[in-house]
Amino acid sequence: MRLILQAVVDTIAEPTRMRALGFCVSIDHAVFMAARFAAAGIPSRAVTSRDGADARAAALSALRDGEVNVLFTVDLFNEGFDLPEIDTVLFLRPTESATVFLQQLGRGLRLAEGKPCLTVLDFIGSQNRSFRFDLRFRALTGTSRRGLEREIDLGFPTLPAGCSIQLDRVAQQVVLDNVRQSLRLPWPQLASELASTPDADLPTFLAETGLDVEDLYRGGNRSWLDLQRAAGVITAAPGPDDAHLRGAFARMLHVDDVERLDRLDALLANGTTGSRDRDRRLAAMLHFTLWGARSAFSSVEESLARLLADRARADELTQLVGVLRERIHRVAPALDGGPRPLHVHARYSREEALAAFGMTDLAGTFGSGVRWVPDERADLFFVTLTKTEGHFSPTTMYADSAITPTLFQWESQNTTTEASPVGQRYVHHRELGSSVHLFVRETKTADGALGVPPYLYAGPMTYQSHLGNRPMRILWRLDHALPGDVFHAAKVA
Repeated sequence: MRLILQAVVDTIAEPTRMRALGFCVSIDHAVFMAARFAAAGIPSRAVTSRDGADARAAALSALRDGEVNVLFTVDLFNEGFDLPEIDTVLFLRPTESATVFLQQLGRGLRLAEGKPCLTVLDFIGSQNRSFRFDLRFRALTGTSRRGLEREIDLGFPTLPAGCSIQLDRVAQQVVLDNVRQSLRLPWPQLASELASTPDADLPTFLAETGLDVEDLYRGGNRSWLDLQRAAGVITAAPGPDDAHLRGAFARMLHVDDVERLDRLDALLANGTTGSRDRDRRLAAMLHFTLWGARSAFSSVEESLARLLADRARADELTQLVGVLRERIHRVAPALDGGPRPLHVHARYSREEALAAFGMTDLAGTFGSGVRWVPDERADLFFVTLTKTEGHFSPTTMYADSAITPTLFQWESQNTTTEASPVGQRYVHHRELGSSVHLFVRETKTADGALGVPPYLYAGPMTYQSHLGNRPMRILWRLDHALPGDVFHAAKVA
């Protein structure tokens, strides 16, 4: 108790002017906390289910008017009331429900005159080793379970401006240990958990376990279907392309534009392929994702029939599409109404991007960060921001980085000069009627069976200026500003 009071005094400049909510474990806990705070000179009240509506209203009025500084409660103010003046939230109870946590946090997120910020004090402990800190911090940051470890270790460097999460040294280690423990996922334990709820579909299982879908596919022989088999839920013999499709599904977890997911739904449900060139290109994107770049795309029907021949894997993909749709977190507008089924700020593998530009045979397209597509009169730049000697030679460590959200510096290949046909095409692309498109990713490092990271499609861009020869260092203006997180990574690079 002394530690809680001391933390409040150390963090809040004037505790007797704060307006705080404290979320407690029980009614007795709320009463105890209110009494101890009041005894320490911080006027407080307990507001619980024992109080009637009039008493609760009076307590809220007293908090609003500054007559009391803290209301300690148990599940009364998670939602359904409005007091924008709340400037401090005290978490004094564990909750693994991200929904409840965000509801409680949200009580203090309303803007109010004279309220410069919201202070949140989360009093954690190691008494319960099964508590999942990853669920809480992922709800706050929006990062993945594996990305969260890095965020905690580095002090949450990518939070929006004006936001900070501060953990003392002991708390940081407790949270890191807990998060690392949550990353160790015993497959037999997951299978046993699924066996106890055999009717659970993929979205339900992920929600109840707090897993990312990547956790089910990261291992070499792991997938949702393989977990169902391990749990005894599915006993049918694997199809002829079973192992191949498992790997393909692992490599398509980045799909995050609604158009592609809608097309996948239609293909899986009734074989609807569409007759437009745009539909054919969408089918080619799926083909290369499923069957690889070395398998030329010849027929929508042939590629689809091969997938549907393995009914269990096709059913798995249907569930996977639903999961991918629900977790889309970025608005990705369509590039245009033409044949290219690309969405700005959606993610694509290199093969998917080339298929979107009409290529149906990708032989000979490997190993280059630039691609000229003559039929489309389009230059495609595939940029990896963080370059390491393990993946790039000294001659290909190009100086690529964002100057502003709409200005991108890109360095050409070392053989390109201003006077060369390629250099002239870059400089005069508008006059020549060609377009230039940027695809960007932070790293090339593969994540297990998930493969190398996809690219974010940054959209078309226009030549501004350049310096030098062999290579040319060109400044481009993007038609669409980079998202904040991508700009941060591209600026650092």
